[in-house]
Amino acid sequence: MKILKYTLILIILTGLNACKQTGLKHKSVGKEANFENLIRQRESKTLAEIYYENGNFINSKKFPPIVKPADVLSHLNDWLLIDIRSPEAYAAGHINGAYNVSKDKVIDFLKNKKKAAAYEKVIFICYSGQMASYVTGITRYAGFDNTYVMLYGMAGWNSKFSDIMKKGYGNRYPEMLARAGNEKKKISTEKHEVIHNQSIDLKKLPKLASKLPATLIGERAQKLLAQKRPDFLLKADEFFPDYKNNPDKYYPIFYLNKAKYYVAHIKNAELYTSRKDLSPDQKLTQLPTDKTVVVYCKTGHTGGNATAYLNMLGYSAKNLMFGASSFMFDLWKKQEWTTDVSNVINDFPVIEGKKRTNNKIVALSPKKSAAPKTPIKKRKKKEVSGGCG
Repeated sequence: MKILKYTLILIILTGLNACKQTGLKHKSVGKEANFENLIRQRESKTLAEIYYENGNFINSKKFPPIVKPADVLSHLNDWLLIDIRSPEAYAAGHINGAYNVSKDKVIDFLKNKKKAAAYEKVIFICYSGQMASYVTGITRYAGFDNTYVMLYGMAGWNSKFSDIMKKGYGNRYPEMLARAGNEKKKISTEKHEVIHNQSIDLKKLPKLASKLPATLIGERAQKLLAQKRPDFLLKADEFFPDYKNNPDKYYPIFYLNKAKYYVAHIKNAELYTSRKDLSPDQKLTQLPTDKTVVVYCKTGHTGGNATAYLNMLGYSAKNLMFGASSFMFDLWKKQEWTTDVSNVINDFPVIEGKKRTNNKIVALSPKKSAAPKTPIKKRKKKEVSGGCG
């Protein structure tokens, strides 16, 4: 009996050890943060403070969450791809295995259709990366920690879709630029100095962020995802004419660094250093709550993520499509801060049709494409749980 007893114990211990060893080999998966629960526990805190105390993602090294098309190509069978373009655009050509989901339905999709936590990364894909950057930001601040935007969207994936970038980049409205050049000493930098150890003035935060009901996180995210493109993303030809005629309507912020700011920036734009100043203990509370904050960066990706953060807090914010590349591309190219559009466009395989396919695709050399051939066996995914299984 003793032998049998010890044998059973040995089997159990061996099984548990195997479980641990297997767990070590698994790829990391995402998780959904329960911000609503955090709010219930910290009712006296603002949402800005809660974000700040729980990762401060917008100021972390992981911000903005971007992956390159080549990396997506290498993980077609591992990552969850969500194409948020229209059904017509999706049918004209999409990435193998990508699901076509409208942006207003992505949260439901990640909660009830395909569990986001079951994947190492969830990749949002749009026309040029602009809209997907915003959706990525909203989902991040709704609690999903593994969502990413694919750099340049389908325009960067295949030249068939690159016209949107070629038309979006340019040198528009030079009269709306303030050029500092080497005259840095003549420009007051008082407004742009980072204020360290500043106490948070809650009265300067939007009312939404001051007293936020616990259930409002999901509702706020869903409302923002249901907005139309001009509500959160402005083209240069939409912004500049209106800004010229109604300067007091907008509050543009240059979301990069001081060196680029001093070369040239939009007139009256304030410098907000990326990964630093949009924090409640820095310059977040300096943003006006009675104007539209227009964020612009280099290509629109970082700006899109930052705009999502501000709108979740209750600000009225919009991202400038393609950022500085949309209105002073040649100037930035001269400084070697950006490259020709053709250098970031690939010709990776696309599949036409309304229905999703999941066939094995072999990547060829750049500027070549391949049609899907041998179907692969669909891998059964396990539900993520706290146990070994």
